[in-house]
Amino acid sequence: MKQPPYILVVNGTKVRRPVFVLGAPHSGVDLISHALGSAPGFYIGSGNAGVLNTVYAVARRPSIAEERASGTASLLRDAFAESWQLTPTTCPRCPQGPVPAREAAEPCRHAREVTRFGDASPDLLYSTTALNAAFDDATFVQIIRDGRDVVAAMLDDERSLAWFRPSLANLEHELPNPFFGIENEQERADYPELSTAAKCALRWRGAVRLSARLRGALGPERLMTLRYEDLFGREVETAEQLREFTGARVSAVELVRADSPGIGIWRSRLTTDQRNDVRAVARTELARLGYVQKRG
Repeated sequence: MKQPPYILVVNGTKVRRPVFVLGAPHSGVDLISHALGSAPGFYIGSGNAGVLNTVYAVARRPSIAEERASGTASLLRDAFAESWQLTPTTCPRCPQGPVPAREAAEPCRHAREVTRFGDASPDLLYSTTALNAAFDDATFVQIIRDGRDVVAAMLDDERSLAWFRPSLANLEHELPNPFFGIENEQERADYPELSTAAKCALRWRGAVRLSARLRGALGPERLMTLRYEDLFGREVETAEQLREFTGARVSAVELVRADSPGIGIWRSRLTTDQRNDVRAVARTELARLGYVQKRG
């Protein structure tokens, strides 16, 4: 017997067509989520503790979502329902300061303005299959960036590097392991001896391979792919693409960066050894995406 559709109501509003922004670390997810979150009626969350706990549980052990599909979907819906609640203490637009206890848990004055929801938490990409099961009308925007620039940025980010600590890199129970980019027994055996740059490149490689699979599984009606390097100088075109795909009235102004976009930072930040390690791990994907030339 077919199950009735799940109805989620947040702040008195039925959640329809939530938008999730996906990408490898340092690929530009924050830029896209900022533009979407600035559109009238849209609220895009990021980094809520309950969401992150659930996302990382699924990301690091994807078999959990397969073995306990309905339970995982329920956990994700509950986590997002909580993160999308806008109260005087959680709303980014409400003034900061003391709030009477009777008002702290009530929807704030901005909650009634929100008609669409979404999320752009770190590493959301690895939970896309579970998200698709939890929200069968969801749409996804994924962004791809040059893996060499991603590695350069990751090497300067303690949060990204923390995942490589032995206590967090649990590689014994999941194979393949998209989160760490490991696909077979040989790669798992070699992993401890890899340089940090190579481990970062593996994470990028795993992310773009997963992104490719998602394009085939979800189709263009539900998944939109952007290239980071194409955003700059084409903000108007990108805003129009996002408007057409998500229905959000995205402003091109919100896609303009005040600082440098960091295109090509790998040239000054990566050593020769680090460049060689990245190429050894991810040359095929870099070539397929047009970042390096294919060898004849």
